[in-house]
Amino acid sequence: MAKNRPRRVVIFLVFRFMSFIVLALPARIGLMLGRAFGSTSFYILKKERKKALENLDIAFGDSKSKAEKRSIAKKAFENLGKSVTEILSMPKFTGQGFKRYVYSRNIDMLKGFLRDGKAVIILSAHFGNWELLAHYLAINGLPMNVIARRVRMEVLEDFLIRIRKRNCVNILYRDASAKEIVDLLRDKKFVGIMPDQDMDSVSGVFVDFFGKSAWTPSGAAVLNLLTGAYIVPCFIVRKAFGHEVMIENPIETVKTGDKRKDILENTQRYTRTIEDCIRKYPEQWVWFHDRWKTKE
Repeated sequence: MAKNRPRRVVIFLVFRFMSFIVLALPARIGLMLGRAFGSTSFYILKKERKKALENLDIAFGDSKSKAEKRSIAKKAFENLGKSVTEILSMPKFTGQGFKRYVYSRNIDMLKGFLRDGKAVIILSAHFGNWELLAHYLAINGLPMNVIARRVRMEVLEDFLIRIRKRNCVNILYRDASAKEIVDLLRDKKFVGIMPDQDMDSVSGVFVDFFGKSAWTPSGAAVLNLLTGAYIVPCFIVRKAFGHEVMIENPIETVKTGDKRKDILENTQRYTRTIEDCIRKYPEQWVWFHDRWKTKE
């Protein structure tokens, strides 16, 4: 613990300095700074850049040129840089200011499910600025609970906890009990899940993703079978300035009585929905994640 202390102190000081700079800047200038940070990271982080380009080769093959794939990868890094500055800027957002920056044309559909007492699984992905998605839904009065991983940087974790609490976003870490999540859905709460990454620590199945078999978390399909909760796709898409939350109709799931078969089919259905969104806005997904790591 002691030997890591200097490193942790440096991380803390860098984080506080970045927070101070971003909070002092107008939003547009902050986004420019974030984009520059992401672009620089694209050139510096060779391992992540290589993985992003490899994944783009798997996903698009010869349908996109090398130059197109490189451009998508670079923009994905820039998107993450912008997202970091937006998260650091959140303390200066009021509720109405946040709603002007993040908007949706059909939030009323989710509010209708809440009025009708329907349990909802918000299906999303590590896409756009996914952290803002839960805040937007919670600020609009939806009882948001999000399954997330712990952030390894303690100072950032503490910052996120404070911001999430302020906006009434409840976080369930991946080591939360299944009963806790099921109870939330049975109490007609909303639970957000992002099953678009290869995580060997959670249960899953192999389904098709961009034409290749990919180990995919099946939690949303299991919860749907246990509770009957709607699986509603929601993706936050970065626009020229701000974001639009795309809310789709609930996914039509199957329930044949063959549990294993139903979980596989329903996981494939929502994975296809995620893929469709990524195909429309490929520069907003995290291509540097090792998506096809686990072999069948």
